[in-house]
Amino acid sequence: MPNEWGVLARGEVNGVKMGVQELTGRKLLGQFFTPAFEANSIVSWAVRTGHEYILEPSVGEGGLLLPALAYARTLHLAPAVRAIACDLDKSVIDGLSATVGPEVDLIHSDFFELDPETTARVDVVLANPPFTRNHQLSAEDRARLKKRYPVKGAAGLWVYFALHARKFLRPGGRMAFLVPAAASFSRYGEDLLLQLKAEFRELSLQELPKKPSWIGSADERGVLVLADGYRAGPAPAITRGVWRYDGVARGGLSRAYAKTPAFEALKKASRPLGEIADLGIGLVTGRNAVFLLNQQDVARYRIDQHDLTPVITRAKHVRGIVVDKADLCGLGHDGEKTWMLTPRELGERGSGVRSRLALINARERRETLWLNKRSPWWMVSKTGRCDAVFTYMNDKGPRLALVEDGIFCTNTLHQVTFKQATKECDRLSAVISILSTFGQLCAEGIGRGYGGGLLKFELQEARLMPILIHAGGVASEAIFDIDKKLRCGQTDEARRLADAAVLPAILGAEWRVAARELEEMLEHVRGARRRGEARQFEYGHD
Repeated sequence: MPNEWGVLARGEVNGVKMGVQELTGRKLLGQFFTPAFEANSIVSWAVRTGHEYILEPSVGEGGLLLPALAYARTLHLAPAVRAIACDLDKSVIDGLSATVGPEVDLIHSDFFELDPETTARVDVVLANPPFTRNHQLSAEDRARLKKRYPVKGAAGLWVYFALHARKFLRPGGRMAFLVPAAASFSRYGEDLLLQLKAEFRELSLQELPKKPSWIGSADERGVLVLADGYRAGPAPAITRGVWRYDGVARGGLSRAYAKTPAFEALKKASRPLGEIADLGIGLVTGRNAVFLLNQQDVARYRIDQHDLTPVITRAKHVRGIVVDKADLCGLGHDGEKTWMLTPRELGERGSGVRSRLALINARERRETLWLNKRSPWWMVSKTGRCDAVFTYMNDKGPRLALVEDGIFCTNTLHQVTFKQATKECDRLSAVISILSTFGQLCAEGIGRGYGGGLLKFELQEARLMPILIHAGGVASEAIFDIDKKLRCGQTDEARRLADAAVLPAILGAEWRVAARELEEMLEHVRGARRRGEARQFEYGHD
């Protein structure tokens, strides 16, 4: 990560003007220096002969440059590696001049002012660019950067770094960027990856298996964008995996899986969930420990039911095809927090509502962002309606479940509102098809592996989940049987019943053979994900 933030007194970073008072703290500044462990593994992927010409566009203290030079020496007794190191902070450049030799061309400059047409082309770009967020850029600089490198969404500075840096590569060159985790789920991250995919022969997004030990103790997950074979694209797919710190990119498209006739037939017959429903985040309280209650809390504070909203707060609360108020009441009696404090007024002094809210003191109210966003601070807004919930973090695979009117969910799940034209039978078909082996297998290719082997779905990923809808719908007896199996914890049996309910209409008499093939694939890729291995299957929506 660059030490360009040393120019804070001038209120400018890589030519981007910022208010000095706004730039306080490493996290706000995007100042996440590359940890040595991550740097060494990145270098071992990028430097392969010891003869490369390298560019580090945001050199800082040389977190990537110095390991690259050292590694090149291990590959060749007399390495011919050369490098260009750029930084806006002159003190950084001066400091490095005493450390590196003449093989490194040190440039004191705003990286965006370097012209790739007049600068020597390189074999490798290594970068941990500024993690500066879009809202930290001035309106003028946002417009200037976006005009130069059009990107969808509110892109951070690191996106523009990647797009500018690739222009310095020779044909066939490669680059490795350590960037924020937003690269794997944000709109601008997706657009960046698609632009790189069009130009490079291979493109990989590698999640770090654990949060890096950033110098400065920053709280930010990181991912690696590895692009190889510049101007030899397009890449057949954006492969995704988990970085194993050995310089080998893991993961990729399992072509044999994606091209089975049954899978292709089901994929062709499906449509994304986002076509029939709107998905958004659940309710955000700002202080779950106070706003969420179980039945014992309700009784202790003597809170009236009119001041409460039944909520689903955990994936394990999604037990059947439908979650109703009776389900949540039972869970609440068992100690689960299934009530949200949603008063319309505070009531008299000493009331249960006031007593519960008093657990948040004045200082905590001032320091909690979400509480400051609301007026009054204690009123959680329930916008729109909630027809169903989609589980956000999953051990096995995602679940879509319908909910009784009046039930909402917290932001630990996604709130689903079906479009007006969506029939009741189509809603049930969506629930069943996501539960099917086809749906669960697709989920492994769409979702993202997370710490502990969990499968995570951001909103844009959940919207891509394929659903199978046909005119006949799903028989009511099948729905009852599937719901019963789910409530008994027999999820694999429920999944097989879901297959029997949705696959025959598309695959005909051969559906059982196809279901067994899909199940074998699912067991393989799910097992690999739980072991923290690379993604074994790509749905291919990109």
